[in-house]
Amino acid sequence: LKDMKPTLVIACSIPLSVVFAVVLMYFTNITLNIISLSGLALGIGMLVDNSIVVIENIYRLRGEGYSIRKAAVEGASQVTGAIIASTLTTICVFAPIIFTEGITRQLFVDIALTIAFTLAASLLVALTFVPMMAAGLLKNTKEIRHNFFDKVKEVYGKILAVCLRFKPIVFIAVIVLLGTSVVAAFSRGYSFMDMNMETNQISATISAKEDETLTFDELTEMADEVVEKALTIDGIETIGAMAGGSALSMMGGSSTDSISMYMILDEESEVSSADVIEQLDELTKDMDCEVTTDTSASDMTSLMGSGLTINVKGNNLDKLQELAGEVAKVVENTEGTVDVDDGLANTTPSFTISVDKEKAAKYGMTVAQVFQLVYGEMTSSTSATTISTDVNEYQVYVQSEEQSDVTLAGIKNLTFTYTDREGNETETALSDIAQFEEGYTLGTINRDAQTRYISVTAGVDDDHNVSLLSNEIQKELDKIDLPEGYSIEMAGEDEMIADAMNQLYLMLLLAVIFIYLVMVAQFQSLLSPFIIMFTIPLAFTGGLFALYFTGNEVSVVAMIGFVMLAGIIVNNGIVMVDFINQLRRGGMEKKDAIIESGKTRLRPILMTALTTILSMSTMAVGLGEGSEMMQPMAIVTVGGLLYGTLLTLIVVPCIYDAFNRNKSMVEEDL
Repeated sequence: LKDMKPTLVIACSIPLSVVFAVVLMYFTNITLNIISLSGLALGIGMLVDNSIVVIENIYRLRGEGYSIRKAAVEGASQVTGAIIASTLTTICVFAPIIFTEGITRQLFVDIALTIAFTLAASLLVALTFVPMMAAGLLKNTKEIRHNFFDKVKEVYGKILAVCLRFKPIVFIAVIVLLGTSVVAAFSRGYSFMDMNMETNQISATISAKEDETLTFDELTEMADEVVEKALTIDGIETIGAMAGGSALSMMGGSSTDSISMYMILDEESEVSSADVIEQLDELTKDMDCEVTTDTSASDMTSLMGSGLTINVKGNNLDKLQELAGEVAKVVENTEGTVDVDDGLANTTPSFTISVDKEKAAKYGMTVAQVFQLVYGEMTSSTSATTISTDVNEYQVYVQSEEQSDVTLAGIKNLTFTYTDREGNETETALSDIAQFEEGYTLGTINRDAQTRYISVTAGVDDDHNVSLLSNEIQKELDKIDLPEGYSIEMAGEDEMIADAMNQLYLMLLLAVIFIYLVMVAQFQSLLSPFIIMFTIPLAFTGGLFALYFTGNEVSVVAMIGFVMLAGIIVNNGIVMVDFINQLRRGGMEKKDAIIESGKTRLRPILMTALTTILSMSTMAVGLGEGSEMMQPMAIVTVGGLLYGTLLTLIVVPCIYDAFNRNKSMVEEDL
């Protein structure tokens, strides 16, 4: 605009809208966190859109010679319908979140409400405060020449005229770019969100190596040595340690088998937590203890779940263990998997007694009687008494000398008395009617809907995507011949991503339907909203390309960006199509009205897009701690708005020209 006065009006509208939104956040119990502040950051970029459209229109009419009062009233009234519709389309994309459930709803309700509050406030400010302030500040305006922008408008007008002549080429090019962006972005696979967020806190656990033990004094000596080594690393500001992993014994004593440490990094240091962990691992690798390190971002991983989990379901434990072993081999042979666990490590020794029923019957014994015989040998008596203390109650059992000496060999040598038909009693060995087998069985038995299952788990290395690996493994698992009653199901992070994505696809579909209905109500037409809806795939093309070229996967957070894009990008189309219809009702020919509308609305469209892009740019770049979490959303928004806005200026006029007949709209009003 090259004028400070209208810029000052917009600048004043920002704090008013933000304060209004923060007050509403307070009354709806929304706290200030990464999610809600991300919504506020995006909202600040969008809240000036309404004010820009109003002030730009007032400024334009003032430059055409209108009195300041008339320019303020006419300027606001001309765009009232358009900005109400554009605000409602942006707000309504978040309405479908009430139909979602689970972690998707928990994560994104705050961002949805924050943006809705901000935009509602901006609409109120744009239609009341902005015209009032403009009427005071723009009384004495001097004519300002915009030579550069006038040239841009003329060039744009010529390009638009050429595109209107070659519409099929424009449509084919746009479709090809959309298809390419979809293939490129989805080739990287899906993810939930960035689990490797940069944090300034590192935790470490010092414990004995496998099959070794350390006394508490030895552990503390090791901890002191680790602290000394850690202090030599640049970037560590604070180190603390505490005894951890204590397990209470039956008599109330405690034994400490590990020491936990935390390290706070200097925020001004350029050293990353990954670099510090790498250096610490290198310094402690030769020590006589186990030092494991991770960042506080691991809390997010434990909340969301990470890696691959495959559940093998069935009833027979032996068959389950056999199938779990097969599944583990498939996972191990898949490139990209690490730390594969077949779920069979947590086993306990077992002793199985198989009774031959026919042999037992010859001696007048049943399986139940054999059980009673063995149980009587092993069991202790019932609780004799209870000792109560201030802390707990302890049951006292009395055990005979024979019971305390029970061994597996003793059970194998058990005998029972057999009385034959003649009344003669003989001692018969249990081994005559039963077989004994020593083995291993699962320490715990997991059930889902009363069905037993074993979980095979694996991590995913940094060079592979969990969803792509899951698809690859699933193809191999389908080749396994499963007995009837057994099944293999993918779970873990992949299942959570699939569930969240399905929720967001539903949300996006409902958002598009709501946007269309809002525009139908505003335009009183089915055709004009249909034309504007073509801006949505344009924005998606830009968002998908942005994800691909920045090396990001299509994540749940990125999908929230696509949902928001659907509501934001249509605003440009609404402003343009609404003005084309106004010019045609004024008597202008269709093609002239299209070109004139494009040139007139070029400035406010670029201004509103740039404000949102600039507001999201710091988040898209990843500045500030914790910004990595919402970075994909910002990247999608910036990329979608850049590409979508530029293409909207060409494609929407072409679609309007293709779908509308060249008849006068003045006659319709009469």
